[in-house]
Amino acid sequence: MKILVVDDDENNLLLTKLELRDELWQVITASDGRSAMELFKNENPDMVIVDVKMPGMDGITILKGMKAIRPKIPIVIFTGFDQAAVTIPSEADAFIIKSSSYEELKECIRRYAHAD
Repeated sequence: MKILVVDDDENNLLLTKLELRDELWQVITASDGRSAMELFKNENPDMVIVDVKMPGMDGITILKGMKAIRPKIPIVIFTGFDQAAVTIPSEADAFIIKSSSYEELKECIRRYAHAD
């Protein structure tokens, strides 16, 4: 499974990449919306994990742009904000709050990996 992770915080991006690679998933990363859209079109990931608050193109805009291209791709919002602080669009397949444990995110990915 190839997963695109989008986060403007380099530490979060690296940590998420390392956590997911431990599961033997192929991980590609982008730190901004423009790069994320390019990788999405060129790399054809199986799933996208995106932060919400980013300069320039935010995660909600990225999500909507990607869903317009590939409506069935699973996209997970992975953010430090709780759900009450963010308006989650209906296109989002899951909403997970960042924590020190990546288990909830990994479980979510496994569910989509086995749904094929």
